[in-house]
Amino acid sequence: MGDASVVAEVKQVSYHWWNDTEPDSGATHFGVSAQVFIGSTDSKLSDSFDCILCSTSMFADQFSLAQWGSGLAQDVLPGGEVLPVHGVWLMKTWSPEAFEAALERLVTAMSPSPDWQTVANRIGRHLPWEYDYKHDDGLNTRAGLPRLHGSFWHDEDRA
Repeated sequence: MGDASVVAEVKQVSYHWWNDTEPDSGATHFGVSAQVFIGSTDSKLSDSFDCILCSTSMFADQFSLAQWGSGLAQDVLPGGEVLPVHGVWLMKTWSPEAFEAALERLVTAMSPSPDWQTVANRIGRHLPWEYDYKHDDGLNTRAGLPRLHGSFWHDEDRA
């Protein structure tokens, strides 16, 4: 995507239902992984941004202490006391229209930008971006700094 004033748009949303079935609109207990394809308005290309979208009751089920260290709650930091949860959006009731309207508001609020990497990084503050690590490594490289370590979850990735 070229360097110019970039305006982002949602290209497509793919839902991956945890129980393989989309609930009826208005359901109060649901969970889904959403893959959101976002790109520049002047291109057919898009990047993937991912999030967990669920009801508060499903969040409580999936991230309860009984689930600690497994399933969606598997990425507990060493020591077992902290579980960072990024890219989780909670809803009172299921409404694809409400979720997609929220996505539009987010993408509109993060545009325009001087380039694609900047707008994608801004969106990535709310929806994890598939290339966030490449963006950060590029910034470090240009500044003469070493690459970032892959993960702060696993001690073997720390130097």
